Parts: sequence; structure tokens; C-alpha cells
Amino acid sequence: IYPWCKFLSKMLGVNIFAYDYTGYGLATDQGDPSEEYCFADVTAAYTYLNQTLQIPAHSILLYGRSLGSGPSCYLAAKTAEEGEAVGGLILHAPFLSVYRIVLESGCTLPGDRFANVDYAPFIRSPVLFIHGTKDSIVPFNHSERLLDTIIEPYRADPLFIKDMGHNNVHASVRPLFVERLREYLDTHILPELRERRK
Repeated sequence: IYPWCKFLSKMLGVNIFAYDYTGYGLATDQGDPSEEYCFADVTAAYTYLNQTLQIPAHSILLYGRSLGSGPSCYLAAKTAEEGEAVGGLILHAPFLSVYRIVLESGCTLPGDRFANVDYAPFIRSPVLFIHGTKDSIVPFNHSERLLDTIIEPYRADPLFIKDMGHNNVHASVRPLFVERLREYLDTHILPELRERRK
């Protein structure tokens, strides 16, 4: 993930803070993966940025890809509920919930995990959806349906990439990817930051 973060940081002129969830990557020895740990991890990362480094909520953007969409939706809804919504949210190949990846239940069933569809209506930050139309792991329509649950003023124009799968952003679409991320920042994020600095 480091090369991708470095690429985005350089191309967009932003700072990126990345971390591993408990049970994944460099944190495999920290415990078993769970929704509870993922939520605790994203909260700890946010708290470090917001309280230790003194970065205001409106200057923090969350980027959740696939599984990361769960903790990101959770935190975006939580900060909105607390009255200090994060500055923005980018959801790359998000799912409605874990169970709904394999079974469309129509509602959140007991035991389901990362029910993004339940958090999304409470998000009060501009949300950009990115999804490949050929995603064979998380169905593309999950992004379309999640987009519908976001309140209108917070919906950025989605980036749905024809023929892109789940696990990579091919070099051929990277210019489009960066262009749309820059457009999202220029349209939805930077004007708000400038206004707050006046």
C-alpha cells in the first residue's frame, strides 16, 4: 500500500496517514481481525490526528477501500453525530454490508458486519464513490445503492470505472483516477477549507 499512498500524496499534494487494522498487515500479531477492533483502530488513528497533532476534523479526509469502507463510514457518521464532521470521505469499492456481498437480505441481519448502508445516511461530509464495473468481489451495484443513501448535498459525482476490477487501479486509468480525486478536492474540500481560514 505504501507505493500507492506515496503516489497519491505526490500527485495530489496531500499528506497521507495510513495504518493497519488489528489482525492485518503489520498488525497481524496484535489480535484477531474483528469489526470491534477495526472501529477502535480507525478511532485511534483519528484521535491521534485530531487531538495529538491538532488537525481539525474539517481538514481530515477518510479514504476507505473495500474492507476499509466499514471503519471509514462508521467514523464519518460518528464525527457527524458528534457535531464535528470530517472534511470528506472517499469510498473505493465499498459494500453495503459483509453479509450483503453474498446474500441480499434487504435489511441488516443479526451478526452482519460493517453495515455501511446503516451509517451512510448519517454522514455529513462530501462523499466520493469509486468502483470498477467489473468488480468480482464486491458487486458494483453496492456503490450505486450506497450513493442513494447519502443525503443529496453530500454526494460528489461518483467515479465508476468501466472494466476495472477490485484489487488494482491499472496504470491506464491512474490519470483519470488522479484527475477525479483532484476535482473532488477542488470542488468539495478546498473551498470549505479556504472559507474556514478567513
